[in-house]
Amino acid sequence: MKMKKAIAIVLLASTSLLAACVTVGVPTEFSKACGVDNEKKIIEVSGVIAERGKSVFCSNTGGRMECGFALLESEGSDKTFNVDIEQGSGANTVDKLEKGYKKEDVRIRDNAGNQIEPGRDKVKVTGKMSVEPAMNVCFMQVYKIER
Repeated sequence: MKMKKAIAIVLLASTSLLAACVTVGVPTEFSKACGVDNEKKIIEVSGVIAERGKSVFCSNTGGRMECGFALLESEGSDKTFNVDIEQGSGANTVDKLEKGYKKEDVRIRDNAGNQIEPGRDKVKVTGKMSVEPAMNVCFMQVYKIER
């Protein structure tokens, strides 16, 4: 039983890593990312990853622990949509945030494993979109973060 569980975990991790390496999205303008025609599509869009308020909310939905951020069109912009980044310690992830964390504790890594500066660094994110205009829903499950 333990061996089956270990194999399942290794396969899941390998699949996630492979998806991050080979995922190619449709290049999309920021202003068109939340278009209903992008529902369930894998797109890539440029912007600045930032906190969505005073704190970051992390949860396990769909089998992976993710933390929610905003993708701003540019530094300080009010044009934004939500991005969910996998929690972890490798490339394309965010460190686990402990209770009472400070802004400087937020560590997000790009596809090369290098830390980006939230709210400042321009990046290109690739991931699967969830769009439902009637419910005011627009977010991306991020697979890859590039500089």
